[in-house]
Amino acid sequence: MEIDKSYYLSKCELPQGEGTVITEFYGEVATRQITIFNGIMYSSSSLEDWDENVGYLLYDGKKNELDLQESEVIDEMQFEYEWDKTLSDSVVNSYISYQTGDATIPISSSRLIIHIVNNMGKWGKGFVVALSKRYPVVKKMYQDWVNDDKSFALGNVQFVVVDEVENVFVANMLAQNGIKRNYKDSTQYISYEHLEKCLSLVADFALEKRLSIQLPMIGAGLGGGDWNVIEKIIKNKIARNKIKCDILRL
Repeated sequence: MEIDKSYYLSKCELPQGEGTVITEFYGEVATRQITIFNGIMYSSSSLEDWDENVGYLLYDGKKNELDLQESEVIDEMQFEYEWDKTLSDSVVNSYISYQTGDATIPISSSRLIIHIVNNMGKWGKGFVVALSKRYPVVKKMYQDWVNDDKSFALGNVQFVVVDEVENVFVANMLAQNGIKRNYKDSTQYISYEHLEKCLSLVADFALEKRLSIQLPMIGAGLGGGDWNVIEKIIKNKIARNKIKCDILRL
């Protein structure tokens, strides 16, 4: 389902004076925001980000609670152009963390655990074994999804809530075309193109639900992919949106 996105540019009063705020909304939820004050640009996709000059960097409320009549409506391309001005390689890299640990165990509440599934309906090797031991519903939902001819297609993602109290979800990303036949099989089964599509959907979901992300080193094992390539895709689709992303290795 496509998300209704809208973008507004507004003048506003900040703690230290007048500034400009450019806000992205997914439906009624503010997901990313750029604040410009005294020629300095601040950007955030987290309700926790705060600066003494501008206050909190992301609006925590509903779009319909704002008076946007005097705001300028802009398009997504304009917003992304301004957003990119606030990014650098060091900023993007700061949103990626490598840690030792079990990726099936949420590091904190409000988490999205992401991994790759294949389009053959097979679930029995690699990370999915540990994942379904902890959350059996994830395997069941995947098996049900296999029979859905409309949505079970490469590039799509199935989001499963696994802990309503702690706000934890799992994303089954359909980005692997086929399965490894044996240990000698060096075929690349992961599709980078479809991984990009999956991670775009993941980013949208994480922004709207205000989730951070964790994952194992997806696609580089049974998927036969190059981790350097996969990491670049993760940075472009996830870290670029200033979504915290923890990569866990045992």
